[in-house]
Amino acid sequence: MKPLIASLVFVAVAFSATAFAADHRYVVESATPPSTQGKAKANDASVGVHWLRSYSTADKKTTYSLYEAPSVEAVRKAAELNKLTVTNVNEAPVDLDSESDARSGNLPAGMHRYMIERTFPAGALAGLDSNAKAKVNATNTKYGAQWVTSYANADETKTYCVYNAADEAAVRAAAKANNIPVDKITEVPVASAAK
Repeated sequence: MKPLIASLVFVAVAFSATAFAADHRYVVESATPPSTQGKAKANDASVGVHWLRSYSTADKKTTYSLYEAPSVEAVRKAAELNKLTVTNVNEAPVDLDSESDARSGNLPAGMHRYMIERTFPAGALAGLDSNAKAKVNATNTKYGAQWVTSYANADETKTYCVYNAADEAAVRAAAKANNIPVDKITEVPVASAAK
């Protein structure tokens, strides 16, 4: 009887270590996988990874996904199990709340959703308080753009910003008017979230 109890305790400890080890958050850029979707949740869980949400291109060839995981290695292992081709993995523990009506995530009629990658100098986002956000949002409105949310690395030098806009030109014009950098813009009309 004692070996059975010892085995159960070991399994419980191993399960809890896997289930609660996800103490980092990552933005993962990837190519959409072949049809392993039915097993993806189990594959992710087997290495302590938890998918939160994704934004994909219309053709679903590029996806930006937000994951919680214990490490980059766990994210890459889950991707391997799911036959997912990973282009980029960036730790993104910081949420930059837009404090705008667009943060509901709803895509208004006539608008497109974009993922904007930005690189900021160290300390550039240090003064991003409610007043600064209101100014960015007001300028965005003038150009037909809406800041939905952003995910940033720990030192807030790399961000992934979700925006709604009439077109890419509106995103670029708003960024220029706000003096905010743009590294890359990808239209991501398909959004999904964990249930």
